[in-house]
Amino acid sequence: MTNISITNSKNNVGAYINNIDLKNLDHGKVDEIKKALNKFGVIFIKEQNLDPESYQNFAKFIGQPVVYPRLKGLDEKFPFINVIERKPDDKNLSFGSSWLHQDTSYLADDRPRYTMLMGIEIPNGQGNTIFSSGFNAYEKLPNEIKDKIKDATGIFSSAGPISVTRLEREKEMGIKSSESMEAEHPIVKTVNGKKTLYVSPGHLMKIKNVKEEEADYLKNYLIEHVNKQEFIFSYEWSKGDICLWDNLSILHMASEIKNCKRIMPVSYTHLRAHET
Repeated sequence: MTNISITNSKNNVGAYINNIDLKNLDHGKVDEIKKALNKFGVIFIKEQNLDPESYQNFAKFIGQPVVYPRLKGLDEKFPFINVIERKPDDKNLSFGSSWLHQDTSYLADDRPRYTMLMGIEIPNGQGNTIFSSGFNAYEKLPNEIKDKIKDATGIFSSAGPISVTRLEREKEMGIKSSESMEAEHPIVKTVNGKKTLYVSPGHLMKIKNVKEEEADYLKNYLIEHVNKQEFIFSYEWSKGDICLWDNLSILHMASEIKNCKRIMPVSYTHLRAHET
């Protein structure tokens, strides 16, 4: 039996899990995957090519699948799988692009912990997903900034700047989102004993519990900080790849796809952490 191996990705933003078949898992391998996810924040598993049943079964090992409030599910059997399709004649911004974000930060404490993607049809040389490590970004903050934000909270809204990337997807699926949603969360979180930034630039509207005259400065500073190249890894997809990340510690965004002659559907699933 081949042992699982783990390889760090660029800038120590996540890790590749090698020598594994997600269709044939035992509890030991599931535990290793979970440990890697907790340690690195995002994991990459190449060329799995899961059918919806296998994809959903793997998701259930990691967490409890939940319905995403902004998009329709695949069908009645697979309501937790959303397919994001970029058509060749699309002119709008790609769904989830242009702003780093942490999924559903506009929800309260019942928001999903994890997000999972699988690439199905990938345009050559395009369609990367950009990841930023909240762990690494917090670690490199000046102590002065750490002190200023230690008790800070952010107001996160579904009507934040990234919402413009969602509108055409809703239109083509024939759905209309509910009213905008808003939640307040600490800017600094602790995940498995390690501090991380929870900033979500695509949803962050303002920062509270800091000096009023410094609120805008700190918001802009943190947004610029998590976008620094030293915290970024651009993941290049292959068909059937799985990316799985923890929204508490990892920010992400889609890259733009231009003049694409191919379709890029992506299976998109949100997961709540299993209760322990």
